[in-house]
Parts: sequence; C-alpha cells; structure tokens
Amino acid sequence: MTPDQIVAFVLALTAPAPVDPLFPVIAAGGADPRFPVVAAPCPRPLAPFEIEGRTVACGKISVPEDHEAPEGRRIDLSFMIYKSRSVSPAPDAVVHLHGGPGVGIVARTSITTTFFEHLRGRRDVVAFDQRGVDQSAAAETRCFDTLASDPEALVQATKGVGDTIALTRQMTRACLDEIAASGADITKINTWQNAQDVQAVMHTLGYPVYNIYGISYGTKLGQEVMRSAPDGLRSVVLDSVAPVQVPIYDTLALPHAEAIQGIFDACTADSKCAAAYPDLRARFWTLIGKLETQPIKTPEGDIDAEALFGLVDTRNNWKAQLQGMTGYIPKVVAELEQGDATTFLALTGGKIVLHPTPESALAGLTGLDADAMAFAETALRLAMAGQQNTKMVEAMLTRLEADRAAAASGAGLVDEFEAALLDAAQALPDQPARVGFAADYLRLRTGAATRVALTAMLRRHFGAETLARLETLAGMLDDGQVAQVFARVGADNAALDRVLLEGFQTQMFACQEDMDINSPEGAAAVSLRLQSEFGWPKSLTDMYEGLLNATFYDLCKEFTPQPRPGFHDPVTAAIPTLVMQGAFDTQTAPSWGALMVSSLPKGRLVFLPESGHGTLAFSQCAKDIGAAFLENPEAALDASCADDLVPAFLLPDGTWSK
Repeated sequence: MTPDQIVAFVLALTAPAPVDPLFPVIAAGGADPRFPVVAAPCPRPLAPFEIEGRTVACGKISVPEDHEAPEGRRIDLSFMIYKSRSVSPAPDAVVHLHGGPGVGIVARTSITTTFFEHLRGRRDVVAFDQRGVDQSAAAETRCFDTLASDPEALVQATKGVGDTIALTRQMTRACLDEIAASGADITKINTWQNAQDVQAVMHTLGYPVYNIYGISYGTKLGQEVMRSAPDGLRSVVLDSVAPVQVPIYDTLALPHAEAIQGIFDACTADSKCAAAYPDLRARFWTLIGKLETQPIKTPEGDIDAEALFGLVDTRNNWKAQLQGMTGYIPKVVAELEQGDATTFLALTGGKIVLHPTPESALAGLTGLDADAMAFAETALRLAMAGQQNTKMVEAMLTRLEADRAAAASGAGLVDEFEAALLDAAQALPDQPARVGFAADYLRLRTGAATRVALTAMLRRHFGAETLARLETLAGMLDDGQVAQVFARVGADNAALDRVLLEGFQTQMFACQEDMDINSPEGAAAVSLRLQSEFGWPKSLTDMYEGLLNATFYDLCKEFTPQPRPGFHDPVTAAIPTLVMQGAFDTQTAPSWGALMVSSLPKGRLVFLPESGHGTLAFSQCAKDIGAAFLENPEAALDASCADDLVPAFLLPDGTWSK
C-alpha cells in the first residue's frame, strides 16, 4: 500500500461507523424474499487492510433445507462479501466455490485474499460456506453431544494416542444417530442442493448476473450449477478440476502418479535434460525400491524411499512456494544413485533459493565496476528495507483492527471470564472431575447461548469462592458477551472437533452421492494401472489402498447411499468456461483438465507447468489469465505466459538446460 492508502485506512478504521450502510442489500434483508439475509459479525482475524462494514461484510442467508420443498425446514448459510476496490465496479460479481467437500472458506479470509484479491480491481467477490460445512453447519449436524461424550479419548486422539480410526468410526455412527434424532435431514447435504444454494445466494445478495470461480470440489459444484441452476450464470472458471464422471476416491493416487510422471516427461522433452539423465523414470523408481531397504545415512538423518517420494510430491504445497524445485529433481536422483545427498539436503534444508529475493540478488552480485556495484547494493538494500517496512505496517494495522474489534465487542471481559474458568477447571481435584467438566463445557453448544445455561453449568462443577467469582464475572457479561463465551467453546476446542468433523463433513457428501462409482474394487484396479502404466511399486499402491479402505470406504459403510440418476454424466452446458489445470497437482489429476473440456461446447483449457492444486496461488500468469477471461469470456485468450513456466533442469556440470 502507498502511504496515502495507509493513512486513509487508519482514518477509516478509527472513525465512527458510517450512518448509511455500504452494503444496502444486507440492510434491506436481501433482494429475494424467499432467501432472507441478516448481517452477522465477520470471523476474526480479518485480512490486512479490510474494514468490516466498509470493505467487507458478513451475514447469513436462510435457504430451504430441501429446495424441492421450500416451505419446509430452513438452514442458514454464512457468507462474506469482499467489496470491489473500484469506484465503478462491474455488476457481475465472482462467487468463490470452495473445495472439500467439507472445508469452509468464510473464516479463512487470508486464503480468499491470496487467491482473489486481484479480481477486486473490477468485481465484488463473494464467499460462502456450503451447507453442512464450517460456519454453515447447523448445530443439529455438528454432533455436539457425540463430541462431548468422550472428551478424554478426543484429547488423546489429537496427540496420536489410541486407535483413532476405530474412535472415528464409533463417533461417526453416533453422530449420524444424533442428527437423525434432531430432525435434520442429512440426505439433503449434497451437491445438487448446494447448486441451488449458489443461485439463491448470488441472487439475494443483489447479483442477478454473476461468475463462478471454483477450485477442487468447487469445480464439481460449479459443474452442477451449470447443469441444474444456470440462471444468471455469465461465465465459469474451473481451477484444478474434478469432473463429475471421474471416481475421484478410487483414483486418490492417480494425481500423485501423473504429477511425478510430469517431471520425467518434461525432462524427456528437454533435449539437454534427456541427454544428461536418460531413462529417468526407470531410474527414479529403481532408486525408490533401493531406498526402501537401504536408506542413505546423512548427519541430518536417513534418506529413505518416503523422504525421496515426499520431496517430489510436496511441490504441490502452494504455501511453501516450491515451484522451481522440479528442475533439481533429475540431479537429485543421479546423485542419490551414487550415495551423494548434496542437492537433496540443500533443497530440504532451504539452502537453495527457489525464487529471487533482494538477499539472494545481493549475494550473487558479480561482474560490475565499483560505481555500478554501489548503486546495485543500495537499490537491493532499499528493497530489503521496503519488504520489512511493509510487513511491519501490515502487522500494526492488523493489530489495530483486532484491538478495535475487541474493544467494540467487550472481548476483554470475555477473556477475563475464560481465564478464570480455565484456572478453576485445572484446580478441580482429580481427573474424573476434570473430564466431567470438559464434557459439560462441550455440551454448552447443544442448547441456547444463555446466561441461565452458563450459570447452571458452573454450579454443577464448582463451589464456594470459586463459584462466587465465576458467577460474578458471568453476571457482568452482557448478552453479546455471553454469546461470545458460547462461541469460544467451539473455537477453543477446534482440535477436538477435527477428530470427527473434519472427515465427517467430507463424508456427508462423498459417502452419500459418490459411492455408486467408487469402491474398494475400483481402487484396486487403479493400483494395478499405477503399477503397469506409471511404474509404481506394489508397496506404494498397497499403502494408498490401505489408507482408502481404513479412512474412507470403511467409514462410508455407516452412511446410506443416496445416488442421483445423471449426477455422474459429463456436463455439456454451453456456458463460457475456462478450465485451469496444474502440471503437478496431486489432488486432481493433470489429465482431468482435458477430460473436463471435452464435453463443454464453450470450454477452453489452460495447462500450467510448475503449478499445483489451485493454480492461482502459483503464478501471476494464472491470475492474469483468469482475470482476462472474466473480463470478456467470449474473447480470444492469450495464455502464452504459461510457456514461460516450463522448467529448466540443473545439469551435472552445474549449468541449466535453458
């Protein structure tokens, strides 16, 4: 940000709230009375340079549990609007359809801004948690009683102690019983209902014409919107695609196989790499087999088959920014064949800088006269100082926003109450008493967030001076602060919830609507393909099959399948669609991009080298292509920047192949 922008941000953040709402559609209760909208506080922390009510706004939208029975039970969907930075934005907003299924986005503002900030130059961006997921998961589907039934086992599971798989299956069974007893209909947690939600969300938020940007499961949902709820849909970007016709659970290992094979193919296509490292694929898998029984000893630890496989497989991690590592892999293989771990350890130890920085440029300055060297050093040191200043400004503004929000909500008193409650719980006389309190504390979420319920819980576990102090603090809380206390029950115990809910929210979708084309037998057939077509050892395919059976297929036996005719038919909608697929995507196979566009009359594919899952996070090229497409979905698309992403390879003599 410029100094003027920083000053404006601080003044806006510290000024009184505006009298006139900047999000009038929320203030009006939505643009479609069938789907009422109410404002709600945004999850904290907000991303840097965001101001609630000015640049972002949050709320809930009421939609039918069953869109085919709109007069029946209702559910709430949590949303967040990121206002365009333009004073005259395009009217067709972008809705981000998040991945999973079962991984929300509203509370993960940093991810949304990482992926979509560049689009806000022209358009509003809308994010919402899909039904049954995170902020849009109703209490009836969060299984609070089940989670509270054995807090001790949950705590042990978070530490890796005990039979976590058996515990999860037991809790899954209990969770399904709890949901059924509540009256909620879990069969309505599916992609078709989600697609109707997308249309409802965008129309009632005042966007009769809009665009989709889906990633991972969001591409599967995007396909269903194109097929069954296309009203107002202007264009679609599907990034890292899961075609609806693909048995993506049977093929769990296929994306890994294709992403690794992509290294060998890229080397073969590069004449210098092919000459320096012939038969690279065969050599790689032979080396993997050797390292299974004969790991290489180094001062930093053993390099075994798992370590080498992990090195080439984790290039998909966008947070680690590992694009550029591909070029080192052939040399790593050649060295490890000789027992030499030099390049491997340099990569894993962070001694090789994959992306230019002022520091690396400064260290590499050569071949300049004294004056030029002085100018270059000064420029690079100023760049380094600028980076540090930017980080400090972001940190200070984020703290300012957080402090302002805490002061407005009275979070200080909530903090004091919570600290006193923790001290009291730790002072309980024995482990059974502490476990009993933990279970009761977790069960607070099953009822209304009232002072009466909170006080009743305190009286069941504490007495004398401890109870008097806690009741005094509870009595000082206003209704909003009481609600904060209840909200923190979940926030403070998120790690316990993840033992069950992180997988359960995925299984609600997958086990009900995908098991007609996925099965253990299908996974076994994929394993044979990986061995014959990609050269994988049986030990590796057995590992993936065992993981699938234990953590997916066995758990799916607890659910009742709800297949829908036609759901797995290829989508053929004639809506302008851009498909973006990364060459080392280990979650959705690189080959699925071409499969996706094969049935779309207006589909176009951009294949991005050195890019993994969620291509937007890996290059400016991907961002620019997506933004250009949204600006004019019918125009010719220049994707030539993708050619610049093709990796060069480090040769044995230390030079590069190009």
